[in-house]
Amino acid sequence: MERNSGVVLSLYRHGLTTANQAKQYIGWTDAPLAPEGLEVLMKTAQFRPEADRVIVSDLTRCVESAEQLFPEQKKIYHKGLREVNFGEWEGKTADELMSRLDFSTWLSDPEKMEPENGESFFDFTKRLGGTWDMIREWCFQDGVNKIAIVSHGGPIRQLLVNLAPERKNFWDWKPLHGQGVTLFWSDHDAFRRGERCTLLSAVPIMEKENG
Repeated sequence: MERNSGVVLSLYRHGLTTANQAKQYIGWTDAPLAPEGLEVLMKTAQFRPEADRVIVSDLTRCVESAEQLFPEQKKIYHKGLREVNFGEWEGKTADELMSRLDFSTWLSDPEKMEPENGESFFDFTKRLGGTWDMIREWCFQDGVNKIAIVSHGGPIRQLLVNLAPERKNFWDWKPLHGQGVTLFWSDHDAFRRGERCTLLSAVPIMEKENG
């Protein structure tokens, strides 16, 4: 690793799926991309930063997105980068879930979320934190300083909560489908310690979006 080059981490949200278009909750549901999702990814791929290591959630929508973004590169797939497991909410819309106590609790306080047969917010953040610790140390040890992660809205939000230079809460971050954000560390040791990045830029500009 060239220690004076800094570390670049690009986080991409998967492209839009037909389930997203129907406003369904699809945490661990394996949904393919919609044609509109592929179109956005093709545009993003034209000006994305280079990456020496591409790490991808193992769900189809992320696998297909990574193929569009990094068609010539080897990908590494990791279950730890999956979205929250919504359990009994999977495949349902907000309108269909409004009568459920666990869903109404989540709407008022997402950190208390624990869907029936699903994953609590605590368990989700613990899983993602362990995965990120592994990725960070692994890339540091291998001398990889240009990293790309293709994942879901929830994991990207949580990584930005912990790593962005500006402190925001989970729901203040709004990563768009098929687009990304790039984080830069000038200090490799700060990156290894899991400290906040030095700079953040959108690829392309991120706008407000639900989900």
